[in-house]
Amino acid sequence: MSQDKKTPLYETHRTLGAKMIPFGGWDMPVQYSGIIAEHNATREAAGLF
Repeated sequence: MSQDKKTPLYETHRTLGAKMIPFGGWDMPVQYSGIIAEHNATREAAGLF
């Protein structure tokens, strides 16, 4: 288990299947269903970075 801090949405990200990585001292989501599926979802709806 990582020693990085967890955001208030950490459990939500995990529940939704996010792959978590350490970034700047935080556990952050880097990917969910895969790059192609995420690309298509962004094209069809919206994305936020």
